[in-house]
Amino acid sequence: MIGLQVAPPDLNKPEDPVKNPPTIKSVIPGGAGDIAGIQVGDILLAVDGAIVRTSMDFAKRISRHLSGDSVSIRLSRQGVELSKTVVLKSRPFETSPDADVLYTSVVAAGSRRRVIVTRPKTSDRHPAVLLIGGLGCYSLDGEISRPSGYGPILATLAKNNFVTMRVEKTGEGDSEDPACTDPKATVELEAQGYVAGLRALKSYGFVDPTRVFIFSHSLGPLVASVVLPQEPVRGFVAAETIGRSWFEYGLENVRRQSSLVGTPLDQVDAEVRAHTVCAFHFFIDHESAEEVSKLNKQCGEMIESYAGMSSAYMQQIGDLSLGKQWKSVDIPTLVIYGTSDPATSADEGRYLAELINSFHAGRATYVELQGMGHDFARYDSQLEFLNRRLDPSKPHPFVEEVLTALLKWLNEHS
Repeated sequence: MIGLQVAPPDLNKPEDPVKNPPTIKSVIPGGAGDIAGIQVGDILLAVDGAIVRTSMDFAKRISRHLSGDSVSIRLSRQGVELSKTVVLKSRPFETSPDADVLYTSVVAAGSRRRVIVTRPKTSDRHPAVLLIGGLGCYSLDGEISRPSGYGPILATLAKNNFVTMRVEKTGEGDSEDPACTDPKATVELEAQGYVAGLRALKSYGFVDPTRVFIFSHSLGPLVASVVLPQEPVRGFVAAETIGRSWFEYGLENVRRQSSLVGTPLDQVDAEVRAHTVCAFHFFIDHESAEEVSKLNKQCGEMIESYAGMSSAYMQQIGDLSLGKQWKSVDIPTLVIYGTSDPATSADEGRYLAELINSFHAGRATYVELQGMGHDFARYDSQLEFLNRRLDPSKPHPFVEEVLTALLKWLNEHS
């Protein structure tokens, strides 16, 4: 941990190292950054000699380090360039009032992946849930105490005597290399970590191996579709995800979000056509992210939206046929969609349920939750979710109904 909150000065505009640079918004007292003398208002320029262009870029570079590492940071303070050496601190271990938190690891493709398990305090054998997150490179450590995102889901499962497991992606947290953004960090490599996690989960003496489930979110169900044929589970939950190919989804996502923000429909048509060209070069012709980014501004924005994942990773996602994957997997499935989520659609969720049921009648259940956004929080509309950063003072509480629906379904299938 470096103990800094970083964001651009103007949240309404794209980050830019010159016009809207990553800037220190707050400093945790006694944190690594505070001890090194970093102050609110400092502009970040470089980490370990590498230029920092965005706050996400900064977070990724810090996340590649372990506690005790020394990090060189170059910054600008009121027009004067300074250099600081920061010695990173350890992230506190998770705790839970309802479960013991175990830090362990599994081996996938010859390297260790960090695993975080919550174990109910009772001595029985329990049902278990493996959580698979969405797109991007980030650690799942510390999630259980968060009031949003995956936190309430993990906490509620622990409180209701479910074992939970999180397997960190390669290079994240204390997981060994390759880095999550490395071209070697493929979908297959990520899936191997989850397969190893499931097998370890079933071997624990406090887990009922016949009642192991997967909860996956966003892009996670696509990766899970690679996992499921390799390691059977009792049931599967797919939240805020898609049912068609990533190529088709991308086109509809551009149309949906551009329309939501009020773009004239003739311009929306032009944006969809431009995105089609970008997606064809990237997903059909398998050109590199660097090559595609140079085609035009929209292509660069498309690549940037993939959160730093490598061309190999995203192109494997693009090559997935969910119809082919699900044809071979026959398990109860819950598909959840929140109506305030503009990152996907009710049509995608319904299609995924219909796709599964076309091969395995009655196995998929579709649940729609009013007002839930992509992050499981409540929003008045899809547009409010898109503009959520414009008014950071407005609260967006976690949608408790998702917990009710999840527990009801899990108990029915346990």
